[in-house]
Amino acid sequence: MHVMKRFTLTLAALTGLGIAPLIGQTSLQIVPLSADIDVVNVRTLSDGNTLRQERKMKFYRRADGSTRLEEPNRVVIVDNDAQTVTVLDPISKTAQVQATPMASTNGRKPVAAQAQLQVAGSSLGGSNISSKTDLGVKVIAGYSVHGVQQSTTIPANSALGNTAPITKMIQVWRSSDLQLPLLTVINDPLGGTTTSRYENVSTSPQSDSNRFTVPAGYKAVPAPQSRVIASQTN
Repeated sequence: MHVMKRFTLTLAALTGLGIAPLIGQTSLQIVPLSADIDVVNVRTLSDGNTLRQERKMKFYRRADGSTRLEEPNRVVIVDNDAQTVTVLDPISKTAQVQATPMASTNGRKPVAAQAQLQVAGSSLGGSNISSKTDLGVKVIAGYSVHGVQQSTTIPANSALGNTAPITKMIQVWRSSDLQLPLLTVINDPLGGTTTSRYENVSTSPQSDSNRFTVPAGYKAVPAPQSRVIASQTN
């Protein structure tokens, strides 16, 4: 059960940080690349104490849109051709392989596969109010990026029990050349501020094709029922 929950939570976390891998981008020209991802979450407690957590990951992407995301305790591989998501556990040497959504009714593959991430207010019966703001264009790490900010407000007296409105803001600065959100900033009163940055981006050809396969010696274990859904592109 622990392994099954971690499968779903892994994908949900990637979505929430703006780094969920793309699937089925057959209509676009995908740039193969590798990069480091630095994710920092900062929470300030009521007494002024600050909690800071940092996660570092390695990201790889092939020309067909397949991706590999490495952390010390897990690896997530999205195979765009096979339409599967694989979660590797380097400690237990196990692999979970799960199918992504089938092709849409018009015969095309789904544009993106992301974990289902429910907003707290809606999942608890609240009514959310959303708005989007165009932040314009700037340069990050030598690449032109376009920024969009989305604000979601949970009204007061929702099922959360909040006495005043709660507003969550997400800024995404996306490079159309790389098809990556080079910077994502999530300001959430409930979870603090989470900043995700792509660093050391390299578009040099990737020679290790084994990165996208299950290593020898890994044991296949059952995957949970799919919660991966076709979702939006930014």
